[in-house]
Formats: sequence, structure tokens, C-alpha cells
Amino acid sequence: MRNAPCRRLRGGVLSTEVFGQIVTPEAVFPGRVVFDQRIVSIEPLPDAPRQWILPGALDWHNHGGGGGDVMEGESGIRALARTHAQFGMTGFLATTVTADQAAITQALHAARVVMDNPGQDEARCHGVHLEGPYLSPGKLGAQPPMTRPVDARELRDWLQLGVIRVITYAPEMDPDCVLPDLADEFGVRLQLGHTACAYHDALMRLQSGHGVTHLYNAMSGVSHREPGMALAALNHAQYCEIICDGVHVEAPAFELARRQIPKLYAVTDATAASGMPDGSYALGTHSVCKVGDAVRLADGTLAGSAATAVTGLQTLLQFGMDVPEVAAIMAQRPAEWLGLTDRGALALGNYADLWVWDGHQTQAVWLEGRLLSTNSR
Repeated sequence: MRNAPCRRLRGGVLSTEVFGQIVTPEAVFPGRVVFDQRIVSIEPLPDAPRQWILPGALDWHNHGGGGGDVMEGESGIRALARTHAQFGMTGFLATTVTADQAAITQALHAARVVMDNPGQDEARCHGVHLEGPYLSPGKLGAQPPMTRPVDARELRDWLQLGVIRVITYAPEMDPDCVLPDLADEFGVRLQLGHTACAYHDALMRLQSGHGVTHLYNAMSGVSHREPGMALAALNHAQYCEIICDGVHVEAPAFELARRQIPKLYAVTDATAASGMPDGSYALGTHSVCKVGDAVRLADGTLAGSAATAVTGLQTLLQFGMDVPEVAAIMAQRPAEWLGLTDRGALALGNYADLWVWDGHQTQAVWLEGRLLSTNSR
């Protein structure tokens, strides 16, 4: 059996071959994946190394990593991209926090620079997830207290930069319902989060195709007399984020969401503390503290996470998911939510975004056939 990848000339094109347990949406089987920039063939074999070959993780809610914070600008986003690539992530949305107009504008411009000039060792930045500033002041979680109602002129200026892919907002901060029309004009996905809205307010937006941001956290909850956002999501959401770090959501609550929401998908809600030792780090204008697996404000409020793709993989396996479903929740469904038809699954013609995991650590990560990381974490 071959554990290491090899390079071969096929039809005049230099291709890479990787051997292992291939994880497709339908099954796991021993075999070989052959690829250049895209996957050329997937070939079953009688035997192969025990390492899994998974699609690279896609994380649409990520504030930082490796000591870098998205709101710091280009250097913070690149630190995120390098660090998380070492753990199996091949694509992400740089996620903002609530801030003043100038700070958010600066983060959007920085994301454009990273998107247009990707580094050789960086995961792909697919754009920005604008989390705030249009959030409920009563459901801030760890967001800085700079929320405000939707400002159509401000938002249009941001959308015209062409980097925003997802917006999280609270319906009560958009009383004139201007956000859906603007999002539709610019092809942006909307998600409900950081909201105290009632069940029926959420229901109306979910039925129009909205997604949900970090289910259960920073939202009106599950109550039999005062149903809120979380209960609406469990009954009616199609696409929904859930933080899979083993801290934000316990196994029984995860299992309920898994049964109820057809396109539940994993996010890290990672911060600058991801991939770093315990200590203090930035989250926008906040200082947060990493101790063990959790990141908190000084008052004990959870403040994002220290998670990576490895954290998500291990948590989901502990929650009892089989490997094809883990691949779906970490890669295939996020790709579908953003309409990425050639990523998120190991399939012929898809980009060769591969994550090789041996059960203990990441052995290698490829992005579009380019080696990002090997035997690192």
C-alpha cells in the first residue's frame, strides 16, 4: 500500500495520486484519487491506507486564527487563512464583527486584497460574511456594542465592493424590510442571528429562503409559550449553521437540529485564538481569553471559539455521525449554500480540494491541486 502521494505524467499533464479511504457523499471505500487542478479520476482498489481522503472543509463563519483577527485587515485574514489550512480547511468567509463604518469598510477592502492575491500556503477566501452591525443590542453575545438599524445607503456602498457573500442580521433591526431587496440585487445570502425576534417574524423570513447563524446561540430560544428564533429554525429552516466545537452546543441539542434541519452545516466561529496557546486575543474591539477549548469575555460570555476543522471533525464523530455525513456537514452543504457547484465533494471534475486525515492528525491538505500543508497537525 502507498501512504505517500506520488506524481505521474498522464496524457502530457502531471497529475498527483493519493491513496486512502475515499469519502464520497454516498460511501467510504479504499482507492486512489488522481488530480491536477481538478479531480481526474476516483478509482476503487482492493486495499489502501487507513487514512481518510475527505473534501477540504469550508467554513462560512470564521473571525480569525493564528493570532490574527479579520478586523485587523489583510494581515489578520492571511494569518487565519494560513493557520486553518493546516487543520484541513480549504475555503472560508472572512467574518466581521459589529464595528463602526470605517472599520468594516477597511475589513472589506482587506478581504478583496486577499481574494485577488492568495498566498501559496493559504486557504481560499471566498468573500466576507458580514455579521453585524445590524444586530439586536439585546442579543449581542460577544459582539461589540455598536449595533444599529439597517442603513440602506451604508449597506449599498459595502455591497458594491463585491466581496460580501453572506449577511447576518436581526429582523427587528430592519423594520422597513429593505435588506432582502438589496441582498437579492447583489446576489447575497441572508441569515438570521443575534436576534430576539418572535417565532412568526422569523418564520416569514425563513420561508423566503433565509439561513440561520450559529443555531441556539445569541437568539430567542425554544419555548412552548414564547417560541422564538431557535424554534422557528428547528421547524422551518433549510440551511442553518451550527458551531461544532463541543462547547457551544451539547450533543442532544445537536441531534435535534440534525434530525430537523435538512441542510444543517458546520462552522467554527473561530477567533484569533484558534491554533494558539491559552492567552488573550483580539475579537474586534474586544479582548477575549482562551482557556482550554473555550474563548470568553471577561464576564464569562462565550466569545467565538478556538475551533479548527479538526475540532469539528472530532466533535461530529463523538456525536455519532458517520464519515460521509461529516463530510456533507463540513463541506458539501456549505458549498451548496453559496452555490459552489465544483467544490465541497470528491467528484470527477470538482476542484481538487482534499484533506487527508489519519485518525489522529492532518496528513496533507490540497487546494485546487496545490499542496498547502503536509503532516502538520
